[in-house]
Amino acid sequence: MGRVFLALLGLAVVLPLQAADPAGTAAGQPATAPARAAAPNEAPKATVTERKQPGQVTQAVFTTGIQNLEPVNNISTLTNNHRHIYFFTVLSHMTGQTITHRWVYEGKVMAEVKFKVGGPRWRVYSRKTLDPAWLGEWQASVVDASGVTLGVSTFEYAAAAKPPAAPAARPARGNAAPVAPRSSQ
Repeated sequence: MGRVFLALLGLAVVLPLQAADPAGTAAGQPATAPARAAAPNEAPKATVTERKQPGQVTQAVFTTGIQNLEPVNNISTLTNNHRHIYFFTVLSHMTGQTITHRWVYEGKVMAEVKFKVGGPRWRVYSRKTLDPAWLGEWQASVVDASGVTLGVSTFEYAAAAKPPAAPAARPARGNAAPVAPRSSQ
């Protein structure tokens, strides 16, 4: 009977602990804090965050020409029988900012062209005249006024294929002399 009494006493101690823990968490694990109920006249608080969309380069291409403010093609390699190349970019959400097209060859800045962005979607291009000896990889970057690079594009300036050599004159066979054309009279 003593054992039954101790068992009942132990049960009486455990039951109040479980009743105080309605979430049913096991011993040693933290219970979650109850959610705070809103007062009847209190409106839920909305968080309004104004998101300023950052400026971005939405298009950047190298081209051999511009027509109607659009690139005529999109190239990644240009041969040195061409002397000019254009870097065309479309800029979004940068109204009022100044951006720069920075042309780099072999780690050296070869040109910088600045533009004032006049609208929410702005198309700009710069043109670079190339020396046929400046072969290799070129970079053009779009840089904002604080010096942050917004985008980088590259193209390869390559040697043009040499035209095939003219065939050598064939030697005459035997001792025959060349025949002159006959005139018709």
